[in-house]
Amino acid sequence: MATAAPSRSLVSLAAPDRKFYTGMGILMLFTALVGFSRTYFLGLFSGHAATITGRVPNVTVHLHALLFMSWLVLFIVQTSLVATHRVKVHRKLGYFGVALAAAMIVVGGRTAIEAARLGAVPPGAKPWNFIAIPFGDIMTFAIFFLGAVLWRNNKDMHKRLMILASTCLMAAALVRWPGVLALGALFSYGLMLVFPIAGAVYDRRSRGRVHPVYWWGLALIVLGVAARVALLGSPAWAHATQSLFG
Repeated sequence: MATAAPSRSLVSLAAPDRKFYTGMGILMLFTALVGFSRTYFLGLFSGHAATITGRVPNVTVHLHALLFMSWLVLFIVQTSLVATHRVKVHRKLGYFGVALAAAMIVVGGRTAIEAARLGAVPPGAKPWNFIAIPFGDIMTFAIFFLGAVLWRNNKDMHKRLMILASTCLMAAALVRWPGVLALGALFSYGLMLVFPIAGAVYDRRSRGRVHPVYWWGLALIVLGVAARVALLGSPAWAHATQSLFG
């Protein structure tokens, strides 16, 4: 019996996939640079860096920025390594990615707690309610990244989970884009969905179907946003977070 030849469709999709995922990484980095440029990055050069609430960044905020931007750069590097067939280097660098993600979760949580203690939240928001926003972003990022680690040997699931994990970092950047905050902070989450939706559209056009990871991922993101909205008006949540971290 003759051995089956590799699927031509899979072979033909290899190059477009690499371009798509590398392009997504570059687009996410661009999104973050534009979002944080006006208040933070340009401010670093002028000596007037500030957060979205106008306060002067402390060491934790600077570390937070360094870690999260490093993640986006690492995402581009990792997709580029796969694109150039350096899979062994990609896997070795993945250990650094795990350490980086762990640091992001810890520092991101610390940054959110410090902001709540200082009352550094958007106008009209209650600090210990608003902490649901950064906590929710960090939690969804952690869930998707953990999934990517657990399914690292399944490249189809792994790369889509990495897209979803990185997507969870985009709302904070998008809300800082010109005009977005005026439309409401939640509008940034709608814009954020462009990234996984783009992945789903690419799947549909290139494979004829959307990978289930995107459906489950989109559902989790939407449910997570709904939970954040509910917690923003919950006295019990504010009491619990202030008791724990205040």
